[in-house]
Amino acid sequence: RLVADLIHTNIVQTYHLGQVGGQYFMVMEYVDGVNLEQFLDHHQRQHRPLPVDLCAFIVSRIARGLAYAHQKRDAEGRPLGIVHRDIGPKNVMMTYEGDVKLTDFGIAKALDLMYNEEGEVIAGKDEYLSPEQANYAVTDARADLFPLGILLTELLLGKNIFRSPNSAQTRQNILSLPIPRFGTLRPEIDSRLETIIQKALTRDREQRYQTAYELLH
Repeated sequence: RLVADLIHTNIVQTYHLGQVGGQYFMVMEYVDGVNLEQFLDHHQRQHRPLPVDLCAFIVSRIARGLAYAHQKRDAEGRPLGIVHRDIGPKNVMMTYEGDVKLTDFGIAKALDLMYNEEGEVIAGKDEYLSPEQANYAVTDARADLFPLGILLTELLLGKNIFRSPNSAQTRQNILSLPIPRFGTLRPEIDSRLETIIQKALTRDREQRYQTAYELLH
């Protein structure tokens, strides 16, 4: 029900929730396109790097959807405190018309609405965790912005710099791997984009972008 109330052009719409024979189901918007992982894989097979401006555009649309979800309030006007917690290329859809839509709020949390075990389990995929998630800390909306920075660099470089064959090492990389200057890895990344990436990938969430709206702009 929480997800079904998120109605935004950059979020895959949930139309209906129901139950048949004791099984719950969801009816969701059909997105005629591919997910971002498929989109990136296709370009890698063609040995064609994604244009820098396109990478920035895609991530800006995800940030736009997140800004909406993060600011969502209930009927009484109270902030819901939604955190997606699973930002990654498989959870971003791209239509053939060029729309970008965030999906799968399956492990999203909201204040006071659902039980979650932060501090005991890690929600999300190792290579797209925020440092807070990797440290088993309680998250807020800023935890979605670090993986958005990871996603932006993966689109730009064609690889996730934190990924390791070993899950524990991947999480350790999230916590301690030196963040490179990305303009040295791809010369088309100018100083303005470099500044955005570096701030999004700041491990101290107090120094990171504080809202998806701020990152979007």
